[in-house]
Amino acid sequence: MTKINGINSPLTTEEASRFESGVIETVWSETGEPHYMIRDGLDVKEYASLAKKSLEFERIIAHDFTSYVINGSGERADFEYKSGWFLEGLAEQDME
Repeated sequence: MTKINGINSPLTTEEASRFESGVIETVWSETGEPHYMIRDGLDVKEYASLAKKSLEFERIIAHDFTSYVINGSGERADFEYKSGWFLEGLAEQDME
């Protein structure tokens, strides 16, 4: 199991397309965290990085969590999603 934690560059259109075409299924946990099943033969590390970038680009989840990408063979790579919402509000001094 590999863990992807690094800060990524912005998601490109090509990366978004590649990610969408490789994902077979998105499974949502009860706490609102997505996990991704990808096609066999694809690099789970690459897709974990793309999942992280995609989520950070969409900015629809407001809490931090650890998730994963897995393929049909059971290869898995974890990634940490950081919403950044709390820190962003502080930086813009929106919070009182």
